[in-house]
Amino acid sequence: MRYNVTVDVPYEKRLPYTLFAKGFLIETPHIDSNKDFAHFKFLGGSIIVLFYTFEGFRRAYIVTGWDEKKDKEYITLPGITEKLCLIFTARGRKVDHLKRCVYLLTKENKDKVFKFPLLFWYRLAGLIQFSGAKKSDVMHLYTEFTKIKRKVRI
Repeated sequence: MRYNVTVDVPYEKRLPYTLFAKGFLIETPHIDSNKDFAHFKFLGGSIIVLFYTFEGFRRAYIVTGWDEKKDKEYITLPGITEKLCLIFTARGRKVDHLKRCVYLLTKENKDKVFKFPLLFWYRLAGLIQFSGAKKSDVMHLYTEFTKIKRKVRI
């Protein structure tokens, strides 16, 4: 079973990175009392896209909550205490491709795509990695998975 994931985004706390998280929120984000972090709680089993900016480089990750029965290895990332299952890591220009894909996929419905099966996200990662994720390819993939009425197991 994949558990809910809480992402702690630096608010006023000075850290060596900034963080932007996109996914299916299950409650309204809140800022802690000392205004260090904004806390975002995402649905377990759904996808979370994380964009980190460090001083000299950027990274983006497509992750979901780790399931001890299905997943072999887990990762941990700054700002997240839960174990995560890594689907894709983007570096350099690939971060921009992923950002554009997320924008395209959330234009109509901001939450729908984050509940798509993991297979969709693996295929999207392949498009980003190997063909630069052309808009037509991304939208074709989205359309194909929208037609398939699969239920997401959470």
